[in-house]
Amino acid sequence: MFKIKVDPHTHTLFSGHAFSTIEENALHAAELGLEAIGMTDHFGPMFSKNMPDFGPSLNMQALPKVIHGVRILAGTEIDIVDHEGHLAFHDKEFPFGPATGRTVCDMMLDGREIVVASVHYFEGCREGTTAQNTQMYINVLQNPKVDIIGHIGRAGLPFEMDEVLAVAKAEDKFIEINDHSFDAGEPIVSICRDIAIRCAEMGVSIVVSSDAHSSFFIGHFDQAMGMLEEIHFPEELVANLTLERLWSRISHRHPGAIL
Repeated sequence: MFKIKVDPHTHTLFSGHAFSTIEENALHAAELGLEAIGMTDHFGPMFSKNMPDFGPSLNMQALPKVIHGVRILAGTEIDIVDHEGHLAFHDKEFPFGPATGRTVCDMMLDGREIVVASVHYFEGCREGTTAQNTQMYINVLQNPKVDIIGHIGRAGLPFEMDEVLAVAKAEDKFIEINDHSFDAGEPIVSICRDIAIRCAEMGVSIVVSSDAHSSFFIGHFDQAMGMLEEIHFPEELVANLTLERLWSRISHRHPGAIL
C-alpha cells in the first residue's frame, strides 16, 4: 500500500481543545518521516469569537516554514456557517489598519497555503434539506480559496453525493478521508467508505488526514488506509501522497506562497 508523506489537517493548542504545540507536532511528524503537515487550527464562531482569539492565525509569517525538517503549511480549518456555503466571519470587517472593506474571512484565506472547509455546527444546520446541503457544499467547492472539504462523511448532513463529487472534480478540489472519523462508529465509517468508493469510480481526488488534536496522532492514518486498501483505492487519486504532488495541485489557489 502507498505511504502518505503529508498530513494536511492537524491541530495545536491554539484550537482551544487540542493538546500540542506546533513544534511538538513537527517533531512527531519528523519521527515518522513526513515531509509536511498542514497547521489547520479551527477558525469559526464556535472557536474564535473575538479578534484576540484568531490574531495569531493571521501572523503565521512569524513562524519558520520548516521546523525540524518538516514543512509547515500555513493553513486553517474554517467553518462553513450557513446553507449558502458562507465561511466564518465572511460578514465581519477586519478591524485593524486602513479601512479596506476586507473581511476577517478575506484576511485569513488570503494568507493561507492550505484551506480545509468543514461543517461543525451552525444554527439550523440539521434542518436543511438534502438539496440545500448539496448546494451548500457545491458553493464551498466553488470558493477559489478552498482546497479541501473536511470530514464530509462525519458532518451528518445528507447530500447528493454524485452532484458534490462532480463539482469537486471540475474544480480540482479534494474530499477528505479523515482518520478521526473512523472513531465515530460504524454508520459514519460506512458513509466514509461509500464516499471513497464513489470518488474512485468518478476519478475524484482525496486527501487522507489524521485530524490530530495531539502530537501523538500526527501522521496516523491506519484506519483510513485500511479502508482504502480494502477497496483498492487508486494511488493516483491521493493528492497528499507527497508534498510535491500536493503543492502542484494547490499552490495556484494561494498566490505568493512559495514552497
